[in-house]
Amino acid sequence: MAAQGINWHALSPEEAIDTLQSNVELGLTEEEVKRRTARYGRNVLPEKKPKGILALFLEQFRDFLVLILIGATVVSVLVGETTDALVILAILIINAVLGVVQEKKASCALEALKKMSIPGCEVVRGGVAKRVSSEDLVPGDIVTLREGDFIPADLRLLEARALRVDEASLTGESVAVEKEITALPTETPLPERTNMAYAGTLVTYGRGKGVVVATGKEREIGKIALLLEKEEETLTPLQKHLASLGKLLGLIVIGVCALVFVLGFMREHHLLEMFMTAVSLAVAAIPEGLPAVVTVVLALGVYRMSQHRAIIRKLPAVETLGCTTYICTDKTGTLTENRMQVREVFSFEGETKLLQIAVLCNDAVPGGDGRFLGDPTEIALLEHASTRGISISEIRTRYPREGEIPFDSKRKMMSTWHTVDGRRELLVKGAPDVVLWRCSAYFRNGEIHPLTEQEREQVEKCLEEMALKALRVLAFAFRPYGEDEEEPEQNLIFVGLLGMMDPPREEVKSALREAKNAGITTVMITGDNALTARAIATELDMFAPQDLVVTGMELEKWSQEELQEKIKSVRVFARVWPEQKLRIVEALQSHGEVVAMTGDGVNDAPALKRADIGVAMGVTGTDVAKEVADMVLADDNFATIVEAIREGRVIFENIRKFVLYLLSCNLGEILVVFIPILLGWFRPLVPVQILLINLVTDGLPALALGVDSPEEDLMSRKPRHPKEGIITPLYLRFIFWGALFIALPVIASFWLGLRNWGLETARTMAFLTLGLGELWRAYSFRSERKNFWKIDPRTNLYLVWACLLSVLVLVLTVLLPPLGRIFGCVSLTLPQWMWTVGFSILSLSFYEIRKIILWRRDGNGTASCGSEES
Repeated sequence: MAAQGINWHALSPEEAIDTLQSNVELGLTEEEVKRRTARYGRNVLPEKKPKGILALFLEQFRDFLVLILIGATVVSVLVGETTDALVILAILIINAVLGVVQEKKASCALEALKKMSIPGCEVVRGGVAKRVSSEDLVPGDIVTLREGDFIPADLRLLEARALRVDEASLTGESVAVEKEITALPTETPLPERTNMAYAGTLVTYGRGKGVVVATGKEREIGKIALLLEKEEETLTPLQKHLASLGKLLGLIVIGVCALVFVLGFMREHHLLEMFMTAVSLAVAAIPEGLPAVVTVVLALGVYRMSQHRAIIRKLPAVETLGCTTYICTDKTGTLTENRMQVREVFSFEGETKLLQIAVLCNDAVPGGDGRFLGDPTEIALLEHASTRGISISEIRTRYPREGEIPFDSKRKMMSTWHTVDGRRELLVKGAPDVVLWRCSAYFRNGEIHPLTEQEREQVEKCLEEMALKALRVLAFAFRPYGEDEEEPEQNLIFVGLLGMMDPPREEVKSALREAKNAGITTVMITGDNALTARAIATELDMFAPQDLVVTGMELEKWSQEELQEKIKSVRVFARVWPEQKLRIVEALQSHGEVVAMTGDGVNDAPALKRADIGVAMGVTGTDVAKEVADMVLADDNFATIVEAIREGRVIFENIRKFVLYLLSCNLGEILVVFIPILLGWFRPLVPVQILLINLVTDGLPALALGVDSPEEDLMSRKPRHPKEGIITPLYLRFIFWGALFIALPVIASFWLGLRNWGLETARTMAFLTLGLGELWRAYSFRSERKNFWKIDPRTNLYLVWACLLSVLVLVLTVLLPPLGRIFGCVSLTLPQWMWTVGFSILSLSFYEIRKIILWRRDGNGTASCGSEES
């Protein structure tokens, strides 16, 4: 069995297999895999132990201001203010619990993302080849290696067919190493062990097979696991921006709160109460949790993308997706279904004989579930025959194959012979020009007629028409067959033609239209010929008369300057080789375009890495392409790219919504306290009220806005500029005016209560006006363009429940005397409630009236708070 200290490179393949008690042909059984997994563990590197719930909980209290507030509450207890102190501590604990829940949700979502990115590998188990997760490998597994594969474990090679491996990640050697299978001397150093393949290295050419000798931390790469453990988790540009913004705003808030404290002290307010108010205000107003909330929203967005078959490998890609202006996409399998389909039929006598030949002169076989296995062209023939009511199994049983002349590239034909209705016939299919040249007769109405020039011209005309439609055409013929004939494929009887193509995916046309409406240009890049590429592009409405089709040969003659000059006019690149994709990306980026590029092969990797969004194919893509890509398509579908772009826009818009909402509310709370003290009034709110407002009205609605449903016109807007941040100078202006619209109604409510009903009632009215006003505004923030009554509330039930819960807490705080005493509130009369609710609606009204004014002025409802006019 596998053991540490064995020099695997010094053993022959047979000795390695015997030592590991495995079998080259059969591999391991599933039962043996389970036993070895229990013994050796999973094939993963050691990971840092995640923080426990208690550690996460205690981290919520490490903020300097929170610690000051806790210290202030201790002082409050010492001077006899026990109730307020306990309430403040309770609110801080609830806030901490919510913070832990958010962090756990984010880490779970990111962990799920990491698992989706785990590469698979091909192994032999129980004599059956299958793909498994690389984490499920055990010593003794037989692994097949192909070009583009990442090697998942340390292997002793058993086969090496022109196999070359890039070991730069392990040895630093930049040149790929040629591999062999012969045993080597024991003292051979690691870089020279040409019969070994190590985890983390890459197959650049050829193919091979190896037996797993080490997994997990026993792999050579496991020896650097400690370095990997110390790797810091990187933040996205958006998270970094918001973290910096949070620190800046924090300093401003601390300065303002210090000013509030000084003013209160000068106005001879109670020193401790004023200190508690200032610190509570700072704790509530500083958006220290912005990056954490952004992480939650990003992670949840990534999870939603995975449900649409788009797997995000790098979190910053989510931000870039919303800026995409160009999609450079492969044709086969991405725009098309990656399967051949018969589109046109030509025959002199109907399809009966034609379909008979198509089924019998065919190596594809039924594979169960109504599917067929074999060459895509031959599968298309069987599928076509099935749609015409032909039973494949019945006709093959009735006319079994008695012999064959296989297809080869020189003859460009395939022939089989069968006994049909009592006579032996040779059935032929192949390239039309070759088959037609060998025909001397044609089949019509069950009879054989001489093939004259007139019929030949008719067939050739049909061939030209099919060629213009970029169809792949096969010709079908037959003849009576005698076994002693030396050249049987002569004097054939022509039967007909079948024209096939790889059809466009049904959903792609609408996805292309959606991308175009969103200001995104789609360019096809394919290895297919120009005629086929143009035909598919035309069928998909992605090609206009003035657009260019450029071949790889033409592109090769252009300088980079010429390419940059002409690139905007090209919609199709045909017969392009992978290395040219990099030039195309760079040419588009020179115009400031944000480019998403698809790819699946090893040679696509440089272009995928250079693109703003590298998109690898999950079905046909190599491990190399997936490793460098920002996003992997689990279904290789173009429509999935557009859906991911849409989701990227949704995430950015939702982050902007809750950031604007949170900052305007927080600044509003500061103004609510600052302005009355500046005017020489009493404090409109006490510390516990400030913290409760922050808990129930700022937090829950803001999070609900972060998962809001997209606006209907989201994909009708032009892509945002990649350098446009969440908070622009125009949005800062919006935040200030929004905060003022929050503060003024609260101050007015407080003034009315203070003048007519006393301080406690005035504070209660101010508390409710602020709380309810912020909740109403949450609905207003769902759209910069639409009034809230035009938006179906059922499209964000999270916000509905968040607001209902918050309203319930606010109302119970006033209606229940025990809670009222704790939070400094008193019961209100009906007129007082009416005044309070009326004032709370004012801030919402200001914002909604502003939308109407902008909508009418612009005449199309597309104004937003980020526009210059606002």
